[in-house]
Amino acid sequence: MSQILCTDLDSCSTVQGSLIKKILVPFDNSKHAVRAFGFALDMAQKRKASLVVVSIIQDSIEKSWVNDTPGREKNMTKSSKDILKEQIRKMQTQAKKLNIPFDHALLSSHSIAETLISFISTNKIDLTVMGTRGKGMPKEMMLGRVSTDVALNANCPVVLVK
Repeated sequence: MSQILCTDLDSCSTVQGSLIKKILVPFDNSKHAVRAFGFALDMAQKRKASLVVVSIIQDSIEKSWVNDTPGREKNMTKSSKDILKEQIRKMQTQAKKLNIPFDHALLSSHSIAETLISFISTNKIDLTVMGTRGKGMPKEMMLGRVSTDVALNANCPVVLVK
Protein backbone atom coordinates (compact mmCIF):
# COMPACT_ATOMS: atom_id res chain seq x y z
CA MET A 1 0.00 0.00 0.00
CA SER A 2 1.18 3.50 -0.74
CA GLN A 3 -0.01 6.94 0.25
CA ILE A 4 0.48 10.40 -1.19
CA LEU A 5 2.23 12.88 1.09
CA CYS A 6 2.41 16.62 0.37
CA THR A 7 4.81 18.84 2.29
CA ASP A 8 3.62 21.79 0.18
CA LEU A 9 1.83 22.21 -3.16
CA ASP A 10 5.11 21.91 -5.06
CA SER A 11 6.22 18.75 -3.23
CA CYS A 12 3.80 15.82 -3.30
CA SER A 13 5.16 12.30 -3.48
CA THR A 14 4.11 8.72 -3.00
CA VAL A 15 5.40 6.95 0.11
CA GLN A 16 5.26 3.22 0.70
CA GLY A 17 3.00 2.00 3.48
CA SER A 18 0.27 3.89 5.24
CA LEU A 19 0.87 6.85 7.49
CA ILE A 20 -2.31 5.89 9.36
CA LYS A 21 -1.64 2.97 11.67
CA LYS A 22 -3.83 3.77 14.68
CA ILE A 23 -7.35 5.25 14.46
CA LEU A 24 -9.19 6.58 17.51
CA VAL A 25 -12.98 6.53 17.72
CA PRO A 26 -14.47 8.39 20.70
CA PHE A 27 -17.75 6.63 21.48
CA ASP A 28 -20.73 7.89 23.50
CA ASN A 29 -23.42 5.54 22.12
CA SER A 30 -25.01 8.30 20.00
CA LYS A 31 -26.10 7.69 16.41
CA HIS A 32 -23.27 9.98 15.26
CA ALA A 33 -20.72 7.90 17.16
CA VAL A 34 -22.06 4.71 15.55
CA ARG A 35 -21.69 6.31 12.09
CA ALA A 36 -18.17 7.43 12.98
CA PHE A 37 -17.32 3.86 14.02
CA GLY A 38 -18.51 2.54 10.64
CA PHE A 39 -16.43 5.14 8.82
CA ALA A 40 -13.40 4.27 10.97
CA LEU A 41 -13.87 0.53 10.30
CA ASP A 42 -13.77 1.22 6.58
CA MET A 43 -10.65 3.40 6.93
CA ALA A 44 -8.91 0.84 9.14
CA GLN A 45 -9.61 -1.99 6.71
CA LYS A 46 -8.33 -0.02 3.71
CA ARG A 47 -5.24 1.28 5.53
CA LYS A 48 -4.53 -1.94 7.48
CA ALA A 49 -4.73 0.14 10.66
CA SER A 50 -5.88 -0.70 14.17
CA LEU A 51 -8.87 0.83 15.97
CA VAL A 52 -8.96 2.23 19.46
CA VAL A 53 -12.40 3.02 20.89
CA VAL A 54 -12.52 5.35 23.89
CA SER A 55 -15.55 6.18 26.02
CA ILE A 56 -15.34 8.80 28.72
CA ILE A 57 -17.63 8.57 31.72
CA GLN A 58 -18.37 11.65 33.78
CA ASP A 59 -19.56 9.83 36.89
CA SER A 60 -18.37 12.43 39.40
CA ILE A 61 -20.17 15.47 38.01
CA GLU A 62 -23.51 16.50 39.45
CA LYS A 63 -26.34 17.94 37.42
CA SER A 64 -25.96 21.66 36.90
CA TRP A 65 -28.37 24.32 35.75
CA VAL A 66 -27.43 27.33 33.64
CA ASN A 67 -30.06 29.92 32.71
CA ASP A 68 -32.91 27.58 33.75
CA THR A 69 -31.55 24.83 31.44
CA PRO A 70 -30.04 21.56 32.65
CA GLY A 71 -26.31 21.22 31.96
CA ARG A 72 -24.90 18.66 29.53
CA GLU A 73 -22.98 16.81 32.22
CA LYS A 74 -24.87 14.37 34.39
CA ASN A 75 -24.21 11.28 36.41
CA MET A 76 -24.04 8.05 34.48
CA THR A 77 -25.86 5.18 36.14
CA LYS A 78 -24.41 1.70 36.44
CA SER A 79 -26.90 0.41 33.88
CA SER A 80 -25.68 3.07 31.41
CA LYS A 81 -22.10 1.88 31.92
CA ASP A 82 -23.22 -1.69 31.29
CA ILE A 83 -24.97 -0.62 28.06
CA LEU A 84 -21.81 1.18 26.95
CA LYS A 85 -19.68 -1.89 27.68
CA GLU A 86 -22.10 -4.04 25.65
CA GLN A 87 -21.83 -1.63 22.70
CA ILE A 88 -18.04 -1.79 22.89
CA ARG A 89 -18.24 -5.59 22.84
CA LYS A 90 -20.37 -5.38 19.68
CA MET A 91 -17.82 -3.05 18.05
CA GLN A 92 -15.05 -5.46 18.95
CA THR A 93 -17.01 -8.28 17.28
CA GLN A 94 -17.42 -6.24 14.09
CA ALA A 95 -13.70 -5.39 14.00
CA LYS A 96 -12.79 -9.04 14.56
CA LYS A 97 -14.99 -10.11 11.60
CA LEU A 98 -12.91 -7.79 9.40
CA ASN A 99 -9.57 -8.80 10.96
CA ILE A 100 -9.00 -5.28 12.28
CA PRO A 101 -6.95 -5.03 15.49
CA PHE A 102 -9.17 -3.51 18.19
CA ASP A 103 -8.52 -1.99 21.59
CA HIS A 104 -10.76 0.01 23.89
CA ALA A 105 -10.70 2.10 27.03
CA LEU A 106 -13.31 3.41 29.46
CA LEU A 107 -11.99 6.56 31.10
CA SER A 108 -13.35 8.84 33.80
CA SER A 109 -12.84 12.57 33.47
CA HIS A 110 -14.25 16.02 34.17
CA SER A 111 -13.32 17.28 30.69
CA ILE A 112 -14.07 15.00 27.74
CA ALA A 113 -12.25 17.12 25.14
CA GLU A 114 -9.09 17.55 27.24
CA THR A 115 -9.01 13.84 28.01
CA LEU A 116 -9.38 12.92 24.33
CA ILE A 117 -6.67 15.38 23.26
CA SER A 118 -4.32 13.98 25.90
CA PHE A 119 -5.16 10.39 24.90
CA ILE A 120 -4.42 11.17 21.24
CA SER A 121 -0.99 12.53 22.12
CA THR A 122 -0.06 9.90 24.71
CA ASN A 123 -1.13 6.94 22.55
CA LYS A 124 0.34 8.22 19.27
CA ILE A 125 -2.98 8.24 17.43
CA ASP A 126 -2.61 8.89 13.68
CA LEU A 127 -6.25 9.75 12.92
CA THR A 128 -9.34 10.48 14.99
CA VAL A 129 -12.82 9.78 13.61
CA MET A 130 -15.68 11.15 15.70
CA GLY A 131 -19.32 12.13 15.49
CA THR A 132 -20.17 15.81 15.22
CA ARG A 133 -22.84 15.75 17.88
CA GLY A 134 -23.21 13.51 20.87
CA LYS A 135 -25.90 13.61 23.50
CA GLY A 136 -25.77 17.38 23.88
CA MET A 137 -28.60 19.83 24.14
CA PRO A 138 -30.58 20.65 20.97
CA LYS A 139 -29.53 24.31 21.16
CA GLU A 140 -25.85 23.35 20.73
CA MET A 141 -24.21 24.52 17.51
CA MET A 142 -24.21 22.12 14.54
CA LEU A 143 -20.82 20.83 15.62
CA GLY A 144 -20.74 19.76 19.26
CA ARG A 145 -18.35 21.56 21.56
CA VAL A 146 -16.32 18.39 22.25
CA SER A 147 -15.78 17.55 18.57
CA THR A 148 -14.92 21.18 17.78
CA ASP A 149 -12.39 21.35 20.63
CA VAL A 150 -10.77 18.05 19.62
CA ALA A 151 -10.65 19.02 15.93
CA LEU A 152 -8.98 22.33 16.73
CA ASN A 153 -6.47 21.05 19.31
CA ALA A 154 -5.54 17.43 18.50
CA ASN A 155 -2.07 16.75 17.09
CA CYS A 156 -3.47 14.42 14.40
CA PRO A 157 -6.06 14.80 11.63
CA VAL A 158 -9.66 14.63 12.84
CA VAL A 159 -12.52 13.47 10.63
CA LEU A 160 -15.95 14.61 11.81
CA VAL A 161 -18.84 12.38 10.82
CA LYS A 162 -22.40 13.63 10.84
